Amino acid sequence: MAAVLRRLRRTATILAVAALLTGVAPGASGAVAAAAEVRPGDCVVAVPDGGECGVLTVPEYRAGGPGERTVELPYVLVRSENPTEPPLVFMNGGPGSGSVQLAGYFSHGLGLRASRDVVVLEQRGGARATPSLQCPGAAAAMADAFTTTEDPYDEFEPAAIAMRDCLDEFEAAGGDPRGYTVAETALDLRDLREALGYDSWTVYGLSWSTQVMAELARIDPAGVDAVVMDSFSAPDRDFAATAYEGLELSLDRLGERSGGDFPDPYADLLAAADLLDADPVAVDGHNPVTGEPVTFRLTGDDLVTFVHAGLYDVELLPVIPYLLDRLAGGHTGALRTLVDVGVDELTGHTLGQYWTMQCQDEVPYRRAGAGRASPLIEWLVADEVVCAELGLPAPPRPPAPVAFTQPALVLAGSEDPVTAAPVADAASAGLPSREFLEFAGVGHGVLLNSRCGRETIAAWLADPSRSVADVCDRSTPAYAVVGSGDLHPTSRLAQAALAADDGDWLAVALPAAFALLCLAWLAGWLAPVVVGRRRGAGGGSTLAAGLAPVAGTVFVLAVGGLLWTASNALPTQLVVGVPPAVPWLGLLLFAGPAGIVLTARRASARGRVLLLAAGLLWLAFAAWFLVVVVLPS
Repeated sequence: MAAVLRRLRRTATILAVAALLTGVAPGASGAVAAAAEVRPGDCVVAVPDGGECGVLTVPEYRAGGPGERTVELPYVLVRSENPTEPPLVFMNGGPGSGSVQLAGYFSHGLGLRASRDVVVLEQRGGARATPSLQCPGAAAAMADAFTTTEDPYDEFEPAAIAMRDCLDEFEAAGGDPRGYTVAETALDLRDLREALGYDSWTVYGLSWSTQVMAELARIDPAGVDAVVMDSFSAPDRDFAATAYEGLELSLDRLGERSGGDFPDPYADLLAAADLLDADPVAVDGHNPVTGEPVTFRLTGDDLVTFVHAGLYDVELLPVIPYLLDRLAGGHTGALRTLVDVGVDELTGHTLGQYWTMQCQDEVPYRRAGAGRASPLIEWLVADEVVCAELGLPAPPRPPAPVAFTQPALVLAGSEDPVTAAPVADAASAGLPSREFLEFAGVGHGVLLNSRCGRETIAAWLADPSRSVADVCDRSTPAYAVVGSGDLHPTSRLAQAALAADDGDWLAVALPAAFALLCLAWLAGWLAPVVVGRRRGAGGGSTLAAGLAPVAGTVFVLAVGGLLWTASNALPTQLVVGVPPAVPWLGLLLFAGPAGIVLTARRASARGRVLLLAAGLLWLAFAAWFLVVVVLPS
């Protein structure tokens, strides 16, 4: 999943002061001489064919005056062999999400290299930048906050203190937090364009970086010919309020798509949250930052937070109504998967950079008390607690609506829980040359989650002057919502698979041993049967001996085939259940004891010992199958 949470920024205080003194608009391209340079650099990721790696060096804070230290930002440039269109530049969202790993996605995945260069730049402060604001102590404390059942505003205090320590060390080493804003990041892109010698280019922003690209289009109008804003994060909207509204809207739309099976997933979420508040559930897991095993103790606020994170994922979206219905009924087995998704999403980006930027650009303009909704989306609480601890200066004026004149393509997922489609539509409606398109069944990030979206993007980039509303079917989701009768509800099989994925192979040792037993037994039975038929031999005893291995092998292949088919159709559905036919296949397991009894009558003493061992393993697996698969959980 995604690294999670894509945010917003604003103009740094001192840039605004400098503008007042010099008569230049904040962030204008001539405000500060940009002593930028590019040079070849080591590739920090695998690059596609035609790719070359470099480093952009720019001032850390352009209004800092002489002697201001510089930052180094890796980039990847994939050159076209036949460049007939302007280059395209991309930066990922977050803030704090890596970018350069997606160079091949644009150049080769979208086929852009055929006609244009593709440039991808890392964010200042990111994990691959120098200096980096990774702050692993703060990220580890963020994950550990979910191991207690205290008030969330208390749970995130350790993360705030760890972040304060990290920023103190950063400043002691000469770092200037004022340089980590949307405004400075936009100037990085302007400086990169000039250093690479491009007259103009097309810019692509995703989530938080849509603000960067909108600001770049405003301050460098001659250098930007068109803008793609994917999952638009509107700088002038209350981000916390939008996140809560997006959560409810996303669940409502999923309910509408469920065909009446789950009419109100949001009500199910609130009911499940009440149950967890009354009786928190312990879930074993690990801290993704430290790797240490921990026990998460989940309350209603934790559930809401992890469901919100899960709604980013286009493959998890269709399962969430089914999951919430089960949770509202008190069945908490699938929480392990939600914890894994949620904690990884919340800590999977560069949190130090994220908070340094958020606390200057966006958090000061949240509506008072928006974080104290009930129940809470807890990463919004973490933002408030951390920013209060850091005390970074607020911007001098509220962020303004986006304002540029170049052609713009605004993309939205219909079930986006954080940059909701109606908000993105309304907040970009004032752009004079804009096309807004919504994609059904998509959460956050159209580029990464919709084939139709990618086709639409490629078509628009080829000709931004024409409408691309009908390039493909935007109204049909890639995945239907999982219905109440589509699965037999069990989460224990997924738990066993997760345990094996974590290295605990004992969790699947019994089914693996049973499958090997059936296959080996079948091979051992077939050999003499084949030989016997060739000699004209045979008999009822031989056929009886084949009852168990044939039934067992058919069971293994049938169950495996159903699970494989379900996984290929929608892998996340196996988190909450299995195809309804799977439990019924357990009837084949009754053939094992019957075949063993029939065979044992005519077996030798050694054969009876082997049959006894096989029978014990068979019965053990049958009990495992009953508990793990047949019994609802």
